[in-house]
Amino acid sequence: AASFEMKYSAEPAAPAATEAPAATAAPAAKEPAKRYKVGAIVPTLNAQFWNRYYEFMKKGAEELGVDLVLLNADNNADQMTKYIEDLVSQKVDGIITVPYWSSDKKALEDTKAAGIPLIFADVYSDIQPQDPNYPNYLAFVGPSDEEAGYQMATTLFNAMQPDENGKKVVGWVEGTAGTSVAIDRNKGMEKALAEHPEVVVAGKVNGNFVRDESQAAFESLYQAHPEIKGVWAANGGTATGVMTAIKNAGKVPGKDILVVAMDLNPENVEAVKNGELLFDIGGHWLQGGFGLVMMFDALNGLPVPADQANVKLKLLPLTQDKVSAFEECFPEGVPPYNFKEHSRFYTPDAPAASFEMQYCK
Repeated sequence: AASFEMKYSAEPAAPAATEAPAATAAPAAKEPAKRYKVGAIVPTLNAQFWNRYYEFMKKGAEELGVDLVLLNADNNADQMTKYIEDLVSQKVDGIITVPYWSSDKKALEDTKAAGIPLIFADVYSDIQPQDPNYPNYLAFVGPSDEEAGYQMATTLFNAMQPDENGKKVVGWVEGTAGTSVAIDRNKGMEKALAEHPEVVVAGKVNGNFVRDESQAAFESLYQAHPEIKGVWAANGGTATGVMTAIKNAGKVPGKDILVVAMDLNPENVEAVKNGELLFDIGGHWLQGGFGLVMMFDALNGLPVPADQANVKLKLLPLTQDKVSAFEECFPEGVPPYNFKEHSRFYTPDAPAASFEMQYCK
């Protein structure tokens, strides 16, 4: 994905009022041939991350003039399958889905049969974008999960103090089993563990990427292993659940037990700021909006360039010393992004739809 430096500029001053010649007409604004309807499926809205994902997509739909149909699978694999069928039967113009629970095969086959353009976000498939057998599969946009999982783990391990036996005891709260997101973040953790023989994993539990399940899972793990001094939490909701469990146990997150996470949810940014969360990394909730720009251009006759079809975003790391820069560079956590300026339909020499978040200072 192409990256660009995010800078703010003031709106250009309005020109002085002049009387235009009567014979001069303003050029007609460029508009799509029709108003397109795009379906989007998310795994759950019981997670702050996916709400931010949707809000950014919704902003893009408003700017581009797209009718966005959002469907929430509510952490239910059967519902995900049903929604794919529903969108196909509605004859939407395009589908952007997060293929949890191996729903990629269903999405690929059904959209191919119906001739509906498809983009995957967050969770990738074994099938590559623009595969000759699935010409309607336009692009993938998602995070570099393994690298993120590795950064989380190494930051945690390096910050921990060894016990009297020279060991660093950690708890591992992973995400939804079987998803490429969870698998790759786990790979990053495993890579870091191989480099740090002093680290002992007291136990690995599944929080399903949501707060309440993560809280319950870690409460059980901590009751069995009170020697835990660090926690690798698979995402933002997981970390929130873990920190709640730590507080309920009469301990202080960030002091008695260190926690690392991923997503850059607002509440987790606040937790980094106040010292409860050691490390966070993210920004990839932007992926749905990036995919929407790609889909919009493709529907308007501008195919996704091959070199932009498989986007793995490098994510933004956050520690307490970076919070002020984060708040300055990303007010409300959102980078400046003009959807029409990234659309080749509206801006012929537009930069890539996607970019990597970078600190502006």
